Amino acid sequence: MTPVVHSYYRSNIAPEMLKAQADVFEHFGVPLKQWKDDSRNHGEWITHVMREAKPDEVVMIADIDAFPLSFEAYNDMASKAQQGALAGLAQVANHIDKSKLYAGPMFMAVSSNMYREFGSPELIKNKVVDVAQILTNMAVVSNIPVQMVFPKFAIHPKWGLADQGIFGVGTFYGDDEFFHLFEARRSEAISLFVEVSKGVIKGSHDYARYVEILSQTPKKKRFKLF
Repeated sequence: MTPVVHSYYRSNIAPEMLKAQADVFEHFGVPLKQWKDDSRNHGEWITHVMREAKPDEVVMIADIDAFPLSFEAYNDMASKAQQGALAGLAQVANHIDKSKLYAGPMFMAVSSNMYREFGSPELIKNKVVDVAQILTNMAVVSNIPVQMVFPKFAIHPKWGLADQGIFGVGTFYGDDEFFHLFEARRSEAISLFVEVSKGVIKGSHDYARYVEILSQTPKKKRFKLF
């Protein structure tokens, strides 16, 4: 089972980020669809993808600045969704509620059947929930398992994950399972993303080099992610 991973971006995303993400997915033999969509915001786009999914389909969503660190990690997340769970990277919307953990769409897997059973809700952010957070809320109410992969460490720790740890720029999740950049507008962060993608393909990570890249003098922000 190799579900397609859908990834959203706008036309102002750095081309080197698109290539770096695509290179990792190609390395693992995982199908990736990068959607350039300047007409919808992130939540509207995820809603569109979910509503267009076929029955019994496992839908996998990834941020443009995220990728799996192994095929096994991707496959395990897809399998959990196939078995009826909502699966994703652990996240907290610190600007809304610092105590609420949810399966974040920076890398998430959900069955189309589950989504339709929830009433095919809008997955946009508002004053109560962040993008796609409503899926976790509805799963909990429905006694559906929510399987989250938690951060292991970050190259630049910045934010608390409720009472479950810390995440930040260049976050590695699980037992070397997933990577999510965050702050992808920073030129030095883009450089980190490209370097980590090379490490994945090479099969060896130079963490000292990763720290060095983020220690560089920040440059002017050029790209807007969402």
